[in-house]
Amino acid sequence: MHKTLSSGHSGDDADAKAQVRKMLDGMGYFAVDLGSLAVGGRLAELPFGSLASTNFIKI
Repeated sequence: MHKTLSSGHSGDDADAKAQVRKMLDGMGYFAVDLGSLAVGGRLAELPFGSLASTNFIKI
């Protein structure tokens, strides 16, 4: 098992999201696509904290 940092991203532009994912992957993050701004924006504002503070286990 390997622990890695995660970072959620959302957006309405598929090309921009692909570029962000590539950048996050290059920095060693586990990129989590949260969907559109309407959905992902709300997920990023959850009261218990950002999904970036969640630990994921990469298998």
